[in-house]
Amino acid sequence: MLAPTDKSKTEQQIAFEIFVQAEFAYLELSSIITVLQTANDVLNRDLFRWQITSDKPGLVSSSSDLIVRATPAISDQYLSDCLCVVGGQLGDVSTWLRRVRAMQKHKRPVALFSDAAREYIKATVQQSGPVTAHWRDIGLLREIGDYPMLSESLVARNGTVLTCAGHGHTAEAIIGILAEVLEPQDRAELACQLMLNDVRGHAQEQPKGLSANPNFLEKRLQNAIRIMEENTEHPLPTARLARRVGVSTRQLERQFMLHLSTSPGKFYRKIRLKKAFILVSNSQMPIIDIAIACGFASTSTLAQTFKAEYGKTPKQLRRTE
Repeated sequence: MLAPTDKSKTEQQIAFEIFVQAEFAYLELSSIITVLQTANDVLNRDLFRWQITSDKPGLVSSSSDLIVRATPAISDQYLSDCLCVVGGQLGDVSTWLRRVRAMQKHKRPVALFSDAAREYIKATVQQSGPVTAHWRDIGLLREIGDYPMLSESLVARNGTVLTCAGHGHTAEAIIGILAEVLEPQDRAELACQLMLNDVRGHAQEQPKGLSANPNFLEKRLQNAIRIMEENTEHPLPTARLARRVGVSTRQLERQFMLHLSTSPGKFYRKIRLKKAFILVSNSQMPIIDIAIACGFASTSTLAQTFKAEYGKTPKQLRRTE
């Protein structure tokens, strides 16, 4: 429940802590701050205040080279009313995990976005309630472990901890958190100020993969890409793919060349390589298992195509991270 602590009550404010680490996702940070700032403008008073913290305080650089100044996050001390942990190339997760546990003990809300949600799920051996992550990481988590409580919703609440897909949905997730203390008319005005026609509910399913958005791709291409994304371990021949879409092989090849400037086979390989890249970068899954999961006959075949796409073999990429 979002509410001011005793200290905050005397100041008539609700305090947010936004935890960042080097290479953090600037979109998520700016979305959180923009919503809080705009909410204050709508209310015509500073109900919400925030501070940026880090385990390595001072100037912290984002993944897009934008820099913020962060104050120290000291273990489980100096907790705020709400803790937000933004995604990015996270370093030592133990620092913010301690703060998450401390917030849980005090029954204060925590919001974990994208990569932070993924790392929390990996670090929590047994979830007692639903959890979620960005759709890209949901596939990763299902490959590397057994997470029966993992959902595909935009936000999942387990007690006071909210795991969130993050990225472009971050602003909507924060509006949902503020809903506990804002009147309906204030929430409506806040959404209007942010140019949001609709604030998606926490339980709504997130889009999954290239085929999920109907605004960018022709219907038959959408269907073909969806089938590709669902069949990475056992890739389908182009002729069989075309039959499932309901067109001839030649028609399918023409559609891909016309709209995507590539062949179905090359596009399919790119989807499988992207999945392999995520598994190599974000897990300790053996390379042979990654090759099998992504439809490559051997580790050498994966290494060759992986290097052609990313400039490094899977083993070389792991050594540099």
